Amino acid sequence: MKYLLLGLALLSSSAFAAQRYQVISAHPHDLEHINGKVKTVYQNGRLWIVEASELSAEAKKILKPISGDEKSYFPPVLKSRNSNSQVQELTEKVSETFIRETVARLSAYKTRVVGSKDNQKAVDEIEKNFSELGYVTSRTCHVASSCSVVAEKVGTVPGVILVMAHIDSVGKDFAGADDNASGTAVLLEMARVLSTYKNQKTLRFFTTNGEESGLLGAKNYAKELQKSGAIKDIHLAINMDMVGYNSNSVVELETNAPYETLAKWFAELATTYTSLKTKITIGAWGSDHVPFLDAKVPTMLTIENWATKTPCYHLACDKPDTLNYGYATEIGKLNVAAVVVKDLE
Repeated sequence: MKYLLLGLALLSSSAFAAQRYQVISAHPHDLEHINGKVKTVYQNGRLWIVEASELSAEAKKILKPISGDEKSYFPPVLKSRNSNSQVQELTEKVSETFIRETVARLSAYKTRVVGSKDNQKAVDEIEKNFSELGYVTSRTCHVASSCSVVAEKVGTVPGVILVMAHIDSVGKDFAGADDNASGTAVLLEMARVLSTYKNQKTLRFFTTNGEESGLLGAKNYAKELQKSGAIKDIHLAINMDMVGYNSNSVVELETNAPYETLAKWFAELATTYTSLKTKITIGAWGSDHVPFLDAKVPTMLTIENWATKTPCYHLACDKPDTLNYGYATEIGKLNVAAVVVKDLE
């Protein structure tokens, strides 16, 4: 098996680990002020490794020391060992039309920047949508004006499956379609499809808020769960961020090294239940899966192939008409399959 690894043995040796870092910013210009001291060692989609020294405080905010386990590769095509007619039936219910309409509706808010009035209206709308589907809803707020929505359908056996996506945008007018109306739309569609499913474990949908301002909603909720001890109840967490732009059917599966086997499991499900191709990236950063991985929850980010991500990333042109809704639908199918197969274990 030929992985697109961080390749050379030097990369993982302890002699170099203290000087090699993963870039945890999507903006190359963030490194400009330290360019003279930074050398790119490896770059493949979301995985970007540099060698650096004499780091400033600002540089440390966008670089994290590597563990030596980081890698990015296309796994071999395998069929899932859990192929199941019930799972197939549920994945086929995922509606491209529903996802398209939800993206358009959320993008019609002038701005969804966290704390804004339109952001609060969008949160109200999302909570209402979950309630209408029969879920029990609650809110978790990192500040009074910035709340995330938790929607739950209690199961009959111990364990929670958590699915999340962030509702906020960077604040461009009538934009943020891919980032992240797309993830929120697929989250709602998954909730619709699974609203009549007789789940064993508790299904919990988490619409986070403040991701663009530092993962604020996810960090706050993970901290709450850790404080109460309920974080241990989560058997699987799935994050959807930017799932709407693609030209080659590749979905990136991102997690940390302890959950590489989980990423391969997702890849098997993708082959069995969707038309997606998969790329696995080990070395998580930059979205709401990170606080849960830090809390040792088995967590997976599903995100569009970063090497060919939307050219409108964080720009005013991130509009609904730029998205590939068939692709977003396939990611919805993948994550429905993951929820149900995990629930049936």
